[in-house]
Amino acid sequence: MICSPTMAIRLLLALGFCCAVNSFCDYWSVQCATRRQCVSRDEICDGARDCDDNSDEEICSGNQLRNPITTTTTTTATPAPTPPPPNNVEESEALGQRFARTFNDTLHHPRCPKLYTSVGNKCLSLLYFVKVGWGEARALCSAIGGELVVYPSASDGEFAALLKYLRGIRMTTDFWVGGRYTKDTEAWTWLDDAPMDLGSPYWALRHSDNCSSRQQESAPHAKPEDVAYWTYSSAYYQYEQAPRRDSQQLCAAVTFRHYFYISDEDCLGVRSPLCEHVPSTAHDLTLAGSP
Repeated sequence: MICSPTMAIRLLLALGFCCAVNSFCDYWSVQCATRRQCVSRDEICDGARDCDDNSDEEICSGNQLRNPITTTTTTTATPAPTPPPPNNVEESEALGQRFARTFNDTLHHPRCPKLYTSVGNKCLSLLYFVKVGWGEARALCSAIGGELVVYPSASDGEFAALLKYLRGIRMTTDFWVGGRYTKDTEAWTWLDDAPMDLGSPYWALRHSDNCSSRQQESAPHAKPEDVAYWTYSSAYYQYEQAPRRDSQQLCAAVTFRHYFYISDEDCLGVRSPLCEHVPSTAHDLTLAGSP
C-alpha cells in the first residue's frame, strides 16, 4: 500500500497498522508530512512535537485523531415491493347497491309503467344516469313511451310536488324539461305549444354583475292603469329572474344549483331527461290510473 505521509499517520491509528511510504521509514514508523523524518507510531498524538513540522500533533484532538478515517460501506436500498392493485370489487358492489336504492326511488312504482315512478299525479322517469342534450333527451323519452315533462299550470300543485320529491330523495342531477324558446312566436312555450308562464313560481333567480331595473307594483299618486310600470329612476337590482333577455340559451331545465327551479340553458349542454309517461293504449291507461 502506498500512502501520503499525512494519510499514513491517520491510517496508523484508525486502522491499527502503518503504511510504508516509499520504504523511507521502517514498518513501525511513519514519515512526517513535509519532512523526510520518521517518527514512531507511539509518538503520534502523545502531546510532544516529534515531527519538526508538528504534523504528528496537528491532526490530533487531545490524544485522539481529530478526523479518524472510517470505512464507509455503501449499501443499496432494496426497493419496497410494489403493492398489489387495490381490490375494488367490494367498492363496486357497494356502488351497485346504492344505484339500486336510487333506481327504486326514481324508476319504480306499482301504479306506473316500468321505468317510471309516481310524483304528484304524474308518472315520471328520472333517468339521472343518462347525460344528453335537450333534443336527445326528448328522443329518449319517446323511446320509453313518454315526453319531456311539462307543467302548464302552477295551480294544480304538480310543479311543487316535483320540487318536494327531488329534494326529498336528495337528488343532485340536472334535468331537461319540455320547455323551449320558439323563434316563430318569439316566446317560451311548452312542447304542446301552451305558453310558459314566466316569473314565479317556476323560474330561478340569477345573480348579475350588472344592475337591472324591476317592475314596480305601485307608484305614488298612480292612476289605476299605472299600477304596474317599469321604472328607470329607482333602485337597480343585481338579481334577475330567468329566462334572460336576449339569451342564446333556449331550452328549459330544472337544475340543482337553482334548487330545481326552471332556468334557460344551452340546448347542447348535457343533462338528464325528465320524462312524463304519455298513455297511448288502454293497457297504459289502466296502469296510469290504477290506485
